[in-house]
Amino acid sequence: MPTKSSMCFVFMLCVTCMLPSVAQDQAIADSLISVLESRETKDDTTHLRLLVWITQNQNDPKLKLEYAERLMELARDLENLEYLHHAYLHQGQSYRLMGDFDIAIYALFKALDYAERCDFQKGVAGANTALGDVYSIIGDNANAVNFYNKSIGYLRSNDSTLLANTLLNLGDEYYMAKMYDLALNCFEESRSIYEMLGSDRAGLGYNLGNIGLVYAELDQLALAEENVRSSIKILAELDDHYGRAIFLTYLSEIYQRKGLLEEARNLADSSMAISKRYGLKTEIRDNSLRLADIYAMNADFETAYKFHQQYVKLKDSIANNDIFTRIENLKSAFDLAKKQSEVDLLKVEKQNQQIVITAIVIVSLVLTVLAIVVFSYYRSKARINRILEDQKSVLESLNRTKDKYFSIISHDLRGSVSSFFGISRMIKYLISEGKSKQLLELADDVDQSVERLSNLLDNLLAWAMQQQGQIPTDPEKHSVKQMVDETIDTLVNLSAGKSIEVTSAIPQSLYIWVDKNTIMTVLRNLLSNALKFTNEGGKVKVSAALKDGFVTIEVKDSGIGMDGETAAKLFNHHETKSTYGTAGERGLGLGLQLVDEFVSLNNGKVSVKSEEGKGTTFCVALPSV
Repeated sequence: MPTKSSMCFVFMLCVTCMLPSVAQDQAIADSLISVLESRETKDDTTHLRLLVWITQNQNDPKLKLEYAERLMELARDLENLEYLHHAYLHQGQSYRLMGDFDIAIYALFKALDYAERCDFQKGVAGANTALGDVYSIIGDNANAVNFYNKSIGYLRSNDSTLLANTLLNLGDEYYMAKMYDLALNCFEESRSIYEMLGSDRAGLGYNLGNIGLVYAELDQLALAEENVRSSIKILAELDDHYGRAIFLTYLSEIYQRKGLLEEARNLADSSMAISKRYGLKTEIRDNSLRLADIYAMNADFETAYKFHQQYVKLKDSIANNDIFTRIENLKSAFDLAKKQSEVDLLKVEKQNQQIVITAIVIVSLVLTVLAIVVFSYYRSKARINRILEDQKSVLESLNRTKDKYFSIISHDLRGSVSSFFGISRMIKYLISEGKSKQLLELADDVDQSVERLSNLLDNLLAWAMQQQGQIPTDPEKHSVKQMVDETIDTLVNLSAGKSIEVTSAIPQSLYIWVDKNTIMTVLRNLLSNALKFTNEGGKVKVSAALKDGFVTIEVKDSGIGMDGETAAKLFNHHETKSTYGTAGERGLGLGLQLVDEFVSLNNGKVSVKSEEGKGTTFCVALPSV
């Protein structure tokens, strides 16, 4: 069954008060941008409508967000609640597309609030649908169903494309909950609307595919095949390669269940070819698993094993887009929405107070005593505002810390642990077949996953203790060469997995006066970082030299490098943007934060030199003996 990340995003659910609901069209967006920038009109209403159209048709999430914020600024200046609804709706959809789900939910609650305040019923329906999409993506089935049903309640009065899309998404939720009769009812009603309107062939294509999947679950394979084939035909006509790849895989599964293994393999091969041509990594992963099962059923266990290994490798490398890292932030996002409303109200109150204060100042020329009272009141309010600002800064800092903490646990732990699922299935099979040699190969996969998990837990423990001020330091004399060699040995599996050559050139005579535990953490993180951002077959070199009473340790890689702006922000603890490695690895910057803090703890300094496409060199200067 296509997930919301593969199905709901096909439809851009954007509702406007005066304009029809349409799908994204970048050509329209580009044309309207030219009109907007030409300044041919200075009419505010026309300006607002242009910004809505541009934002609605923009394919790039970042540009979509940029124009949504421009729309928000103008709508706020004009105090237009309907267009504030549109601005927050598009802002929420942009953050959803970029994977920032807590911010998306905050923005969509704001959109819902503005639609309700101006009694904009279609806007209320659109905001509820968008909220249902986000809750569906993060796996909160109950909330997703609740918001979809609220939206449908507003949309029942007309058979619109938005109603059809919302029914399609609601049916998907019922399908995921294995409530197949309810799912089929939603899909059938949605199909009737698509066929009646005739304006959304893509929606009809996905709808038919979903109906086929429900029939497959009900073991009505003939109906399942009929609907999925119809879906593939429509999507092929529309050149929707993504949808074709998805439903070819499901059609392959239907044929596999029928026992027609040759036809099932051909369909999976077709889906794999499309996926590889257009870089659909998730579909390549799913087809690898499908082909592994088919070849296993054909007793071709060697080929099945190769495809399963490919599946495990892809599953481990595909990022989860921080979906589950945001779940615990949803309540905070709702609280933040309430707090934002209070802040907006406070701004209005402060503007009114300023008017009153101005009038009092004029009167104070005559009534000096009254002026003194007003002045004292103003100073008291200013002090309260400063206190509130200080408290706000503390709360924001705590929230960032909490966000980083949950991000590490839910993303990195989930990514490492989930890789054991596919391996366990192959272990059971190999044990039953007595193939001990292949078990040794699987052991390497287990070693790599355990190694990543161990490094994560080491960093997490060190970071948690550092935040509480509980890191013990016990500086002693240590051999630089010995510490570097130990670190390289712990990362041998990671370097071997990417065929990276790791060398060291450390004189035996170099010693440093440091705490061993914290500096070993520094070395491990710098080497892990170098391996992460170095392509397969690259090189990583560790060297050291004595200069001005300090031993300078350099970790140099031949990786992808970075621009000067990125390098300058590496050790900024407020930067929380994620970066992917050359094999899809993902981190949250905790390692480099520990490097910076632990080097300072040992009276040292850390710096970085990098050039895009030419690699990166980290330099750590530590006190020599």
